[in-house]
Amino acid sequence: MIRFQLWAFSLVIVALCYGVNQAQQSSSTSENEQTADARLREKAFALLESLSGQLTTLQSPENRARIGSNIAESLWNHDEKRARSLLALAEDNIKIGLQDLDPTNPADARAFATILKLRADIVDRIARHDAGLALAFLTATEPRSDLPSYAVTNSQRELEMRLAKQIASDNPDVALKLGRQTLARGFANDLLPLLSQLSRKHRDQALLLYKEIVTKLRDVDLAHDAEASDFAQNLAHAFTPPAADDATFKELIGMFTTAALANGCGNKMSDEDERVTFCSQVGSLLRQIEKIDPARAAKLKQWASEDQDDDSSRKGTDEAAEVIQNGTVEEILALATKYPEMQFDIYLRAIIRAEELGDLERARKLAADYPGEPAQRQALIARIERNQAWDSVTDEQVAQIQKTVTNSPRAQDRVSFLIYAAGRMGPDNRKAALMLLDQASGIVDTLKPGREQTQAQIGLAMMYCLHRSDRGLSIMESLIPKLNDLVAASVKLDGYDGNYLSAGEWNMTGEGSAGNLLTGLAQNAVYFAWCDFDRAVSMSAAFERPEIRLMAQVKLGQGVLAGPPKRIQTNRFAVF
Repeated sequence: MIRFQLWAFSLVIVALCYGVNQAQQSSSTSENEQTADARLREKAFALLESLSGQLTTLQSPENRARIGSNIAESLWNHDEKRARSLLALAEDNIKIGLQDLDPTNPADARAFATILKLRADIVDRIARHDAGLALAFLTATEPRSDLPSYAVTNSQRELEMRLAKQIASDNPDVALKLGRQTLARGFANDLLPLLSQLSRKHRDQALLLYKEIVTKLRDVDLAHDAEASDFAQNLAHAFTPPAADDATFKELIGMFTTAALANGCGNKMSDEDERVTFCSQVGSLLRQIEKIDPARAAKLKQWASEDQDDDSSRKGTDEAAEVIQNGTVEEILALATKYPEMQFDIYLRAIIRAEELGDLERARKLAADYPGEPAQRQALIARIERNQAWDSVTDEQVAQIQKTVTNSPRAQDRVSFLIYAAGRMGPDNRKAALMLLDQASGIVDTLKPGREQTQAQIGLAMMYCLHRSDRGLSIMESLIPKLNDLVAASVKLDGYDGNYLSAGEWNMTGEGSAGNLLTGLAQNAVYFAWCDFDRAVSMSAAFERPEIRLMAQVKLGQGVLAGPPKRIQTNRFAVF
């Protein structure tokens, strides 16, 4: 018995030692991976810093601004001083790019629009780090005031509001300044979501802007200025007490009441009377008028709408739309308590956001708590379970995938499905994923040479790299000469069937088949960067045009800093 106890005890000790050893190995593996990732990031930073010194070799102001701002954003947290200097150069180049262009001239209109789009992208990049600098850049690069183009003014207003909403939570004073600039140009409905956003966290700034808007409306004839009247009506519905202060809200409603009675809305009028439109508009506000001035509201009863808007519902919809677009799962879920009438849509969107983030376990828990019908709940859970099944695919499921492929008559569809299936599989199914990709590769070889075949080859390369197979980079190495030929052909056709060059350089706008392919590669550079960074950088040196080579290497560096690529999470696969 004693011998048995000693033997059993020794087994426990061995098991414990084995467990400790496994834990130590796991810890060691994790530390090695972290060290490797840190070294890879240092390589990426070194590459980007080196590339920043090559910007002066570019001839196109557009390319210098585009590539320089990309590098600046990636270097910000690593070397903020260098990033700021690159953004200063980008500002100078945007000014140079705009100075000789006239948007009213058809020959300049396209280039002008491209520069404005690039300018907006750079503002977005800066705003993620420094709201004040973003505003300074926006102001410094504003197109010349002598340009007689509504598009310029409209673009500037939209960009100001986009920046304001982007920074409102953390920089309310800058957002208020932008709101005032937009208000100075006129009454824009873009101001309403900004007011709503400011009111949730920064009531003082929201009230200041609200009062200034109402003050400006005092000088407007609401009955005869349709644009201002529409804006004021939307304001009255969207921004109400307690978000708005009572006195200012009463003043706004009073403006409508006074204008309505002064323009005959208290009397009967024919349907042909041009004042009917304004009186009907006032009727949509009758509920608010009754609360504030019931005596005068009684004179406007005839204009009451049968289905007056519920202001709380409208405001809830606006807030929900904003949070759903930009919020976290927790922020989206918080809306369900605030707006119970919208809880079904809110829960569904929270589930989708969790799926987008790859957190399928969280998505499943949310689906289990879905407040809708049991059948809907079960359908959501079943869909998520199907997604989770990709984490560990069985031999039977692989066989089913191959059967599905066999039954598809179109070769391109078979390729897309095989690539999609391989991209959904987790690391435990690497062998099965590579087998499917090999099968897809055989089909791709039979496709007619052209754009579809090239796109399929790039999709294959991406998924091979996702599963850490060097075959992905081998495919890309074989494709670069073809891409060079496409670029060369496009350059010869510049000005005939497209605009591919800017100051003699490739313009990076994605125009044409070659531009589309190169833009897709840039957007998916993360796959190649994490497969074998050194080899990918070396491979990019095969691009013949220096500006394309420079951008390719920037995107590889950015790909590393963005983190490892994720598996396909959607139910639809597209190469680009």
